[in-house]
Amino acid sequence: MPVHSYPPCPGCGEKLVRKPAGRCPHCGAEVAQFVSDARDRETRIEQVVAIVSTVLVVTVLILGGGLGLIEGALMYAGAGVVVWYLAKGTFWSRRSREE
Repeated sequence: MPVHSYPPCPGCGEKLVRKPAGRCPHCGAEVAQFVSDARDRETRIEQVVAIVSTVLVVTVLILGGGLGLIEGALMYAGAGVVVWYLAKGTFWSRRSREE
């Protein structure tokens, strides 16, 4: 299920929840292309994370199949950290971290 994001307006910095006629309701700046680019970027990130996650799960299943419980759990935890690191841009925008 996709996470709904509300990118900040490039003009005033307010969250773009509504975009009537492709403009910011706060400052009136043209935001249609900006929002489209942000959504395309998020889609690419989600696709890369899905591919990397699938490869990691298959690798962990193949390599960790004969290991014990602790080693298998550590392999899954390591794969989870890699996926989290790759996907963290999807959940937090750079602008919200800078403020």
